[in-house]
Amino acid sequence: MFHLFKIKWLFLILFLSFSLNLYADKINSYSVLSDNSKLTNDLFIDKIQSIIITQPEFRQAIAVKGEFVENRKFASRQRFPSLTAQIINDRTISRDIKSGNRLRKTQDDAFDAQVILDQPIYTGNEINSKVKIAKLEISRASIELSKTASELILSASEIYINAASTKILSDYCKNLFNDLKRYRDIVKRRFDGGIISGSEMAIVNVRLSEIEAKLARLEANEIKASSIYRSFFKEEYDGSGPPSLELININDLSMYLENIKTYDELVAKNTIENKTADLELTKSQYRPKFGFNARYTQYDVDEDAEDSDIRGGIYFNFPLFNFGRGSAEVGASKARINQAKINSEKSKRDKETQVASVIGSATGTLQARNRLKDSYINIKLQRETYFNSISSSQFSISALLEAALRELNLFEQLINNENELVISDLQSSHLNRSLLNRFKISY
Repeated sequence: MFHLFKIKWLFLILFLSFSLNLYADKINSYSVLSDNSKLTNDLFIDKIQSIIITQPEFRQAIAVKGEFVENRKFASRQRFPSLTAQIINDRTISRDIKSGNRLRKTQDDAFDAQVILDQPIYTGNEINSKVKIAKLEISRASIELSKTASELILSASEIYINAASTKILSDYCKNLFNDLKRYRDIVKRRFDGGIISGSEMAIVNVRLSEIEAKLARLEANEIKASSIYRSFFKEEYDGSGPPSLELININDLSMYLENIKTYDELVAKNTIENKTADLELTKSQYRPKFGFNARYTQYDVDEDAEDSDIRGGIYFNFPLFNFGRGSAEVGASKARINQAKINSEKSKRDKETQVASVIGSATGTLQARNRLKDSYINIKLQRETYFNSISSSQFSISALLEAALRELNLFEQLINNENELVISDLQSSHLNRSLLNRFKISY
């Protein structure tokens, strides 16, 4: 009993240790901002979900998949017999036949009805090839639908993040500039009173002008980002703030992106299989075919319609010689397979480039994150210290403005760095095809 108790405690300690390690490794986006200035993860997912399903690209991809589903039904139903009905109205319009040939060449006028049943038995593997191609097209449409939805998530997230971050930066700079612009009058009074020199007043005016110019640029960026947001989301940006996301892939990107198959690679693989099936379909056109045919005829339906018959049997045809058309068509199909294989190699190369880009971007931004954050906190503290010493005779307005300008630059770098970090995390989810699950989108 004592040993069982010790084992339970051991498992509990290991569980707590594992949980603490997981918690310690968690990286949340925009941690420099307060929680009330950020949009929660659930609300962000809801916002992206609601806009993705309304996009024309998404609805078009669903429609394309629906088309291929119907194509598969058509291909499968070619195995079934066909039943057709026809009316034969065969009247003599003009006749110029010598009497010696009249018996052999003269036929009665006819107004007959026929019902024809045709059942293919072997078509050279044509029907099976068409069914396989149709199934592959459905599979490709599903892959492209997922790819389209995932790319739309990336685009919508980037549009939202740009709108949120530009407003954060613009508001931050505006508030700081409103606190600082009063020093322009203060420094002028000091200059007029002979307390400071003209060069110091010029430095203050230059620093304030630099901050004002930065504010103008940030406001222009905000207007542009808000306009793009309004065009895409069909609403005004409400200032909800950047999304508070747990960056799930950032800790170990190499693990998340190891041995992945991107959407483009899956499409390339599907294309090879499709072209291979198309080669089989091409060959089927030059193979023998046979089936069963039956025909019921009711003669003279415009009169008494007393005569009828049923005829039918097995039919067989075999192409003997087509002057090289078959070999040329087969050769072209093989060339298309080779093209698909080359495109598959290209998609693999592009995947490796994309993975390297995402890992490099995420690694660099993650390393810069803490340094930028520490520098920002330190310079902000320095600027606040200058503010608090405003009544001191040692108070330097130029030093305050210098610290404020550095604070703005660092805050802008920090927010832009966070933007890159979030986008890299989302791109890694796109590459390993987990972004749809992350945003809870299914169809």
